[in-house]
Amino acid sequence: MLRVFASAIALTVLCGAAAPHRPVEPAQGISPLDIIELQIGYTTILARYYKPVAPRVLVDGARTGIAADLVAHGIDDELPYTPARVTFYDGGDLIESLVFRSLARYGSRVGAHDLVQAALAGELSALKDPYSVLFFPQQFKKFNAFLGNEKIGGIGAVVSFVPASGEAHVDRVLPGSPAEKIGVQEDDAIVAIDGRSVAAIGGQGLRDALRGKIGTTVRIEIARAEAHLTFAIVRAEIHDPEVTVARFGDVGYLALSRFGDNAGSEITADLADLQAHGARAFILDLRGNGGGYGDEATAVASAFIASGPIYSTRERNGATTVSRASGKANFHAPLAVLVDGDTASAAEIVAGAVQDGGVGTIVGTRTFGKGVVQSVFPLPDGSAFKVTTARYTTPKGRDIDRVGIEPDVTVAEPANAKRGDPASDPQLKAAADLLDSKT
Repeated sequence: MLRVFASAIALTVLCGAAAPHRPVEPAQGISPLDIIELQIGYTTILARYYKPVAPRVLVDGARTGIAADLVAHGIDDELPYTPARVTFYDGGDLIESLVFRSLARYGSRVGAHDLVQAALAGELSALKDPYSVLFFPQQFKKFNAFLGNEKIGGIGAVVSFVPASGEAHVDRVLPGSPAEKIGVQEDDAIVAIDGRSVAAIGGQGLRDALRGKIGTTVRIEIARAEAHLTFAIVRAEIHDPEVTVARFGDVGYLALSRFGDNAGSEITADLADLQAHGARAFILDLRGNGGGYGDEATAVASAFIASGPIYSTRERNGATTVSRASGKANFHAPLAVLVDGDTASAAEIVAGAVQDGGVGTIVGTRTFGKGVVQSVFPLPDGSAFKVTTARYTTPKGRDIDRVGIEPDVTVAEPANAKRGDPASDPQLKAAADLLDSKT
C-alpha cells in the first residue's frame, strides 16, 4: 500500500462487508457504478479513518452535500432528517435513500452522478479534517501528475506570478530545455503569452498557457532590463527535476521541491555527484516542500541515515508500522537541513529523522506540523477520495502534529530573501557558515 504524506496514494479499496440490512429500491437513472461509489465511500471512511466516526455523522454530511447540490440547481427541498440512532448498515441505506429520493423528485434537473459525488464530498466534509477531501477526475489526474513526475509538453522554465506587476518571473530555466536553448534567462519577466497579457491570464492559468502538446509553438514576450523581447518556443517533453543542485565552495546544496516518484533516486544520485566533485559538507533544503509519498521520504532519509527507523505510523486499530532506513547509506559528512513553516509531512519526516538521529543540524524556522498520513482511494469514475488513515511519529516517538519541528538553529527569513543565493538568503548563509566551522 502506498501512502501519501500531505498528499498520498493507497490503492486499497474497501467495499461493504455484508449486504445492506434494509434494501433500498434504486431510482431510475442511477448506474450500478454510482451505487458502488456510494458504498465504497461510506464503508471505507468508517473503516479506515484514523479516529472513530459515528455513522450518523456521515449520513448528516451526505445530507448536507446533497442539499447543497440541489440548491446549486435552483431546488429548495427539505430533505428528511437523520434519525437519532444510526447503525453501520442503516447509514449506508439512509445515504442511498437520500440520493434515490432526490433523483425520483428532480431527476430531470439533477444528475445521478453529481448527487453521488455531492454525498461523498459531504461525508468527507463532515469529518472536519482539512486533509480528507474528494478529488474530481481532473484533479486526481493533476495530483498524480505532480507526484508521478508526468512528462509534459512545455518550455522548461519554472515561473511564478507576481500579482502586483501582472508579470510572470522566470525563477529557473531547466538545463537543456527549449527555453534555455532559445535564450530565456532567470529573472526575465514574461509579460504576454500568445498575445495575451499575463495579467489577464492570471496565476491560475499561467501553467496551462505555457504547457501544451509536444511540438507546438508558444510565443512569449519578455521584459529584460530596457529590452522587450519576443521568443517563439517549440514545446518539448519536459521532466521537471525534483532536486536543484549547487555548490558553494566545499558545500554541496540540494533543494528538494517535493517527494514524488523520483525524490529518493535523484537525491542519491546528486549527492554522489557532489561528493565526486569535492563537496565535503551538505545542505538539504526542504523549505516550501509540502510532502508527497512516504516511501520516498524513507528513500531520501536513507541517503543520509545508515540504519534504524525513519518514522512509525499507527492506525486507529493500533496497528503500527515502522519504516526503516535502507542500510545503503555511506554518508559521514556534516549536514544541515533547511526548514520553514511550509515544510510539511514527508519533509517533516526527513527533518525529524535527521534531528532524532543526530546526523545533521536543522536550520530555519518551525515546520508546519502535519503528523498524519493520508491514503487515496480511487473510484470507478476516475475520481478519488483522500482520507487520513494514521498518525506518524519520529524515530524517538515524537508526535509533531500541530506542533511542528523546532530547528536546532533558528534563523528568520526576510521578505526580500532570494532562496538559493547565500548573499541574499540568510538561512542558507547560516547553514553554510555552520558547516564551514565543521569542515
